[in-house]
Amino acid sequence: MALSGLAGCGGGDGGSGGDGGSTGSGSNQTAQELSIAAVEGSGRLFKRLVDEYVAEDTGITVNVELFPYANLFEKTNSVLSTQGDAYDIAFMDDPWFPQFAGHVDPIQQWLPEDLPTDQLIDTTVDIATWPTPGAPNIPSAEGMDQQIRGQVIVGNTQLFAYNSGFYDQVGADAPETWGDVYDAGQKISQQVDGANGYIIRGKRGNPVMANFFALGNAIGGTMFDDDWRYNWAGENGTEAVRFYTEDLKSISPDGVTSFDSDAILNGLASGSAAQAPAWPSAASLLLDSEESDEADNIKFTPIPKGHKGAKRRAPTQGNWIMGINSYIDDSKKKAAGEVIRSAISKEAQNKYVELGGVPFRHDTFEENMDAQPWFPALYESLQTAQYRPRTPLYSEFGIGHGELLNAALAGDLSPSEMTQKAKEQVEGILANANYYE
Repeated sequence: MALSGLAGCGGGDGGSGGDGGSTGSGSNQTAQELSIAAVEGSGRLFKRLVDEYVAEDTGITVNVELFPYANLFEKTNSVLSTQGDAYDIAFMDDPWFPQFAGHVDPIQQWLPEDLPTDQLIDTTVDIATWPTPGAPNIPSAEGMDQQIRGQVIVGNTQLFAYNSGFYDQVGADAPETWGDVYDAGQKISQQVDGANGYIIRGKRGNPVMANFFALGNAIGGTMFDDDWRYNWAGENGTEAVRFYTEDLKSISPDGVTSFDSDAILNGLASGSAAQAPAWPSAASLLLDSEESDEADNIKFTPIPKGHKGAKRRAPTQGNWIMGINSYIDDSKKKAAGEVIRSAISKEAQNKYVELGGVPFRHDTFEENMDAQPWFPALYESLQTAQYRPRTPLYSEFGIGHGELLNAALAGDLSPSEMTQKAKEQVEGILANANYYE
């Protein structure tokens, strides 16, 4: 993420505010006013949902303050790490959750009724559960019971955008595998004037790491084994890096080592690039004919499967999670539970879709599948979405991993050199935090 360094130094191996629960300032009352710090963009849609539905539904006044991404992390870290009560509900990007999960209460005890888990997509429940189901154990979560400690409010997962006009020109079907992406991309580069078959977001650090992660999982398998040993230094992981830095680079424009998300959007929108991973926020821009020359040709499909190696489909998960601050009094926690339960109700989520929100309930998708052209791809993607490594240290080693990927893209490291250096670097950070004891 943009503030990976901040997250790493802000909380080290994560705060453990205990197992949550009552603060001792118990009350049978429900507070009538709450404060939430949320992120600009996704948080603005949530604020509209609160203003247009939740406030009336609950009778609670909810003050939603919006902050840029990095500022929100700083605010959240400052409040929770000092056991403060300035904000009642924490709005957390999912890579932050391992750092802050010990500072938010198990959520069910404060809800007026049960979570609608039969309608919540499983991956969005797992990512807000701590310790995370299926993830390796970490020292700071030792002894904690596995409980749902948050609730997803934005169902983001990475999609794959491709230019169907170019695909039609070269006689290719929508890509199912990364091999399909490369094969079609080669033909497009050769046969379509002015078009590159692919475009890589290769900027050093987090941008290239975020761009590569789904492909790494698709071919290389999960980044870590059950003991936090780095998996991608093996044959499959090294092949994923080779495919990315050699094959996909060969059909991308020159200069990809400096490309960030704006270059990807511009390339897809102008038709100078045929395909790339894209988040839902980018989808809306790419389909806007006033912003995108290729709006009529851009289509969305789930992130492709690996064509070799692990052969997985593993779209990168990017959810925003709400959690109830453990350090506020019980009347505020009860109010926070009412607000969260209202915001994720079927009625609220239908309203959320009308406002342009990204849902996470089965029934919301099923009843609103035509609301956005990319909803079918998003719904399918959410079923197999892959969370980033569930450790507070991801922000520390993720950016370094991205620096090594950038060096491999530039030709300064071979794929095997890159993955071996990554293994040494990542496992060194984890060893210093006692992950192997």
